[in-house]
Amino acid sequence: MAKPQSLHTLYGRQCTVCAHVDLGDIDGALVASVPIARLVQQFGLSRDSLYRHLRWHLRPAIQAALTSTPSTRPLALVERLAEIADDARAARATAYASGNPALGARLGDAETRALEALAGRFKITHDDVAADRTKVARIARALDAALRASPDLARGVADALAAEGLGDMADDVRNSIPDSIPTLEA
Repeated sequence: MAKPQSLHTLYGRQCTVCAHVDLGDIDGALVASVPIARLVQQFGLSRDSLYRHLRWHLRPAIQAALTSTPSTRPLALVERLAEIADDARAARATAYASGNPALGARLGDAETRALEALAGRFKITHDDVAADRTKVARIARALDAALRASPDLARGVADALAAEGLGDMADDVRNSIPDSIPTLEA
């Protein structure tokens, strides 16, 4: 089969899918593995045009997006990987909520691959993450003990959390401030 002359033409004719008003919805459905028969009915397109579009236009566009970097700046790559992981996470939740576990599993895989690429970029290993979680848990316990022992410190931490836009956490800290400090009896 001949290669397409452009992203929107094949054999000198315009791709009916690329020209369709619902191109984004069609591409999304193809990526989500919606059955071609359903797309034929839903969008009024022929099976052949959908398969041609999938082979010659959608797959090369996806491949190009996956293999190209949006910018040479490392931060742009990190931001894009984080966006991909966030988008995949949200789409995964939607897929599971709508009763499509197969799509949810595929999106979970996409999320995992994006996060692994991000971890690889920063040379983060699973052992590093586990060690960091342990440290965070120990810091949280120490901070909790200090806040319980010093209402003034707790108020200061609550104010700092609120200033960072973490109002819910600030409220939790304020609600945990004891009315009186317990004394130790000898």
